[in-house]
Amino acid sequence: MAALTDFAEVLSVTIDQYIPALEDNVFTSKPLLWSLKQADRIKNYHGTSIVVPLMYAENPNQGVYADADVFATAANTGLGAAHYQWRQFYGLVHFTGIELAKNSGEQAVLSLLEARMQQLELTVAENLNVELWQGTDASDRWQGLEEIAGTLNNVVGDIDSTTFTWWDPQQTTTADPDADLTLAMMATLYNNASEGNDHPTNLFGRQSIFEKYESLLSSQLRFMDPTMADGGFQNLLYKGAPFTFDSAIAEIGTDGVLYFLNLKYLTLAKLNEVWFTPSEFLAPTNADVIYKHIRLYGNLTCSNRKRQGSIQST
Repeated sequence: MAALTDFAEVLSVTIDQYIPALEDNVFTSKPLLWSLKQADRIKNYHGTSIVVPLMYAENPNQGVYADADVFATAANTGLGAAHYQWRQFYGLVHFTGIELAKNSGEQAVLSLLEARMQQLELTVAENLNVELWQGTDASDRWQGLEEIAGTLNNVVGDIDSTTFTWWDPQQTTTADPDADLTLAMMATLYNNASEGNDHPTNLFGRQSIFEKYESLLSSQLRFMDPTMADGGFQNLLYKGAPFTFDSAIAEIGTDGVLYFLNLKYLTLAKLNEVWFTPSEFLAPTNADVIYKHIRLYGNLTCSNRKRQGSIQST
């Protein structure tokens, strides 16, 4: 165990220093994660659950009046809140005694650490991204966009849209979206998800439907969002909203293939005390290994599903 204890301190200090870069690289590697960060939609929350205020009706205490008419003073029934539970995510980096012994010397150990941290970075980005797209009603899984903007689950944020229809996202279904997609179909969903000057801010689809949209445009109309392009992501503008593709949408096998999202109403909530937080190095008594885990407590939340939507396969 000498090799383990000899290098545990330098490994621990180096990993702790690397954590800010790890978080930054995770949130610049995938278009959804990048978009949430760019829109400042990653927020600190506290408490036993995540309480998200929402508005689904107008204040009844308003209107015209004349002379000494009595003002309405009814209770404001239009305000409410969605409740989301904290979810957990982890990544782990570990070293065996023989690995450290074979990489003798501080520089060799740090090179091994760099490789492990790069691997961890790629793995966390890939799996957290899939988690935020996938959506499931399992008690340990994060809220996903297929639940929020799709049809996977009627109950989101403890609100059942079968009872409260104002909580339903906008939906369009077609047998084969890759073949059937038209600009008119996209316009209808975009308009349904809009209200006044409040419109979808981002479109995400699987690669095949992104290519279908590209084929519908004449070459002179293929404009890109320069900020997203500078982030390294291919995109095309649709009514001013960047449209890009994410491989996770195809990988998770959902029916939703094109999402119209309004990031104004989406928040990746984080429990600040535990967000890319490393543990101490742990050494089990029955194995020649040390490891450190990095934990995230949070969840994806929505305050207005009506402003979200998707084109789905029937």
